[in-house]
Amino acid sequence: MAQLLHDRNGFEPVVITDDAVGIVTVHDGPSLPQGEVIAPTVGDRPEDAERYHNNFQDPERFLAAGGLRGRQLQVLVEGTYYLNRLFATVDLIPKTVIEVGHVGVVVSYTGHAGVDLSGDGYRHGEMVRSGERGVWSEPLLPGKYAFNTYAGKVLTVPTTNFILKWVKGETGVHRYDENLSEVVLITKDAFEPTLPLSVVVHIDYKKAPLVIQQFGDVKRLVEQTLDPMVSAYFKNVGQTRTLIQLIQDRSEIQRLAGEQMRGKFDGYSLELKEVLIGTPQSQPNDRAIESILTQLRSRQIAEEQVETYSRQEKAAVKERELREAEARAKQQTAITESELSITVQSNTGKADYQRSVQQASQIRALAEAEADKVKLMGGGEAERVKRLAEAEAEKAAKVGVAQALAIEEQVRAYGGPQLQLTQQVLSRFAEAVETSRVDVVPKIVVGGAAGTGGATGSSGSSLFESLLALLLSDRLGAKVGEPAEPRDPDMQAYRDRIRNEVVGKLQGNGSAR
Repeated sequence: MAQLLHDRNGFEPVVITDDAVGIVTVHDGPSLPQGEVIAPTVGDRPEDAERYHNNFQDPERFLAAGGLRGRQLQVLVEGTYYLNRLFATVDLIPKTVIEVGHVGVVVSYTGHAGVDLSGDGYRHGEMVRSGERGVWSEPLLPGKYAFNTYAGKVLTVPTTNFILKWVKGETGVHRYDENLSEVVLITKDAFEPTLPLSVVVHIDYKKAPLVIQQFGDVKRLVEQTLDPMVSAYFKNVGQTRTLIQLIQDRSEIQRLAGEQMRGKFDGYSLELKEVLIGTPQSQPNDRAIESILTQLRSRQIAEEQVETYSRQEKAAVKERELREAEARAKQQTAITESELSITVQSNTGKADYQRSVQQASQIRALAEAEADKVKLMGGGEAERVKRLAEAEAEKAAKVGVAQALAIEEQVRAYGGPQLQLTQQVLSRFAEAVETSRVDVVPKIVVGGAAGTGGATGSSGSSLFESLLALLLSDRLGAKVGEPAEPRDPDMQAYRDRIRNEVVGKLQGNGSAR
């Protein structure tokens, strides 16, 4: 017995440190029932003094509490324990750590059978409450747990986005895709390229137990479900497109793949984030695809050359415009002066035009004012002019009549018109003699023939004598003493009226004086 205790370190206490967990195996007491793999926890409540065995340090109370022989579900954590090594032994295991970005789905091997929480329509195993046998519905969140790995196991499920690469020789951080390789396609034009691709997946932490319940673990999910599903989808896509279309329509294929495959992933409690497609590659010893790609590259080079030539042509046009601009800048002074001259002349013409318009407006306004003035004064002015004209006419008539009457009276006073005529002739003749200074009596007188009897002949008389004799003769028709011709009755009446008016005015003036 002493040797056995020495072999079990029975003379030393059990010290647990460094994040370890102590798994206790009891070597005394009743054995486990059929079908059980681990003894249930008993006597772990300090308030029950008769049954509390203080972490297996009191064997009698453990047995009194109904403890069973075998590996115990209850574990020991950090601390020092004094155990009877003949009663129980301890094995140390590390604690279960759930890193950030992950959850732990517990699959329990012990406990009583619970009610399936996944429903009757879900036939991928049972999901139970925590402590029951089966897949626990509540996962372990990030942290450190003293979990008895003999009573169950904890499957770590990533809750951050992880990438699955269908590329041979490349794996993600979680290594779920280490057995995946490129998808081999058969295109519409009978090429057989390999298509590298990547899929970004996310698992909701609340759906992690469903994934484990259905597939057991994530790697099995990838290899047994996602790999054949994704490969089949892209094989179908490759059959509908030629190799060139497969290369040129890559972005469209990615978009359609994301939309169409998202529903399939959702059926497996997964969330598809993105589908990324690489460049199709030829298989070993296959140069046909490389030839097609070389032709595409040559075609692209030709297109780029065309674009380059087009841009060079545009650059040449811009350079010519630049040269023209520089030449224009050199002649800018002359251009500016000519433009200013044109502007000045234009402004001058506009000013003259405006001036003429203003003058025309002023003249029109004055004309309208005069017209209004004449229109306003027309009636009175016309009447005044008419009255003045009538007065002037009457004045002229009266003056003429008065002169005629005066002349008539003078003629009658001188004995009639013949005497008046004779008087005027003699008066004019005297004025002519005086002006011309002709001798009235000639200085030399040429006598007539003898024997005339002393009578003066016509040949011997002077011009003055002859003219005087003519005037005084009866040849002028003057008849002295004869009565004057009778007056015209109308003229006599008009003469009498004017005479009466003149006499009346003279009498009025005399009385006034």
